[in-house]
Amino acid sequence: MLPEEFKSSNYLPLNYYPWPNLVNSHIEQMGRDMDSWIDNDYTFLTDEQKVKYKKMRLHACTACMWPDLTYEQAIPCNRFMLQYVVLDDQLEDSSLQEIQQQRIRCTAILKGEEPGPDENALYQHLAILRNEFRAFMPEIWMERFIYYFYQSFRYGIELEYSFKVTNLPPSLSLFQVIREFSVLMRPYLIFGEIESGLVLPNHIIEHPVILKIISLIVRVVAWQNDIHSLPKEMAKGTEVFNLVFVLQREYHLSLEEACTEALRIHNADLEEVIALHRDYREFGEYQEHVDKFFYYAGVGLQGVNTFYLQETERYLHGGVGFAWPEEKSPR
Repeated sequence: MLPEEFKSSNYLPLNYYPWPNLVNSHIEQMGRDMDSWIDNDYTFLTDEQKVKYKKMRLHACTACMWPDLTYEQAIPCNRFMLQYVVLDDQLEDSSLQEIQQQRIRCTAILKGEEPGPDENALYQHLAILRNEFRAFMPEIWMERFIYYFYQSFRYGIELEYSFKVTNLPPSLSLFQVIREFSVLMRPYLIFGEIESGLVLPNHIIEHPVILKIISLIVRVVAWQNDIHSLPKEMAKGTEVFNLVFVLQREYHLSLEEACTEALRIHNADLEEVIALHRDYREFGEYQEHVDKFFYYAGVGLQGVNTFYLQETERYLHGGVGFAWPEEKSPR
């Protein structure tokens, strides 16, 4: 199989997952909001980058992943979707020190510091969405959201840095550990608690079964992303942090063989997490909380797959839909 012959829909077609495929009824207004933020607030982006972010239709990702959010609830989720994606994109060519500085600054803002007047929309919007979330979510949820944001930076983006600069992928076993965080899914995962109105208490979220469920869900999202983003990453030529590339190098596989094996790994993790949720039903009064958490995680998984297939130009062949950074630092 030649790179240009690859189609992610041959591996993960529409409605692949055993959850409903839904969309938020506020999707059009969410799109207008995001376009306005891009045009009026994200002034550090070039005109070309602004056009590309609009064509990515990231608001549709929010709408497909969290269909039951009210409009008020959707605003900070949608705002974070844009902020997190742009931040990650603009760090593409940054040094490790610059990445660490961004993690420290963004975490401080989420914890309550105010951005300065000279700081751009990445920081201004982070403070706004922090306040928007705090208006309707309890402090235990905010603390979890901030911790997951920190985790994704510290153990994802930062740990993959050395492999990217050397253009050498890690072993498969090490890759699987780091990719679980670098896919940046953990902060998004708890948006389902906004939809359900049921926030898992700490003693439940820390239960080994729940920790394993979270790990597996995030891994499935990572493998899904690696399959759908492959056309963009093949175009870059220097990308190593993708399951397909790691499998090719470790086992000397062809592109087609590696894609087949990536799907097998994806399916194995998906089957395991479904079985784990089905087989352990010992959460007592919090069983409904756990069931809702799992349901909305599944709806989000189905929704982001729909986004990749139907809504975005972000992962086009040749990388033409990606907003490659023009400067090292987003500041």
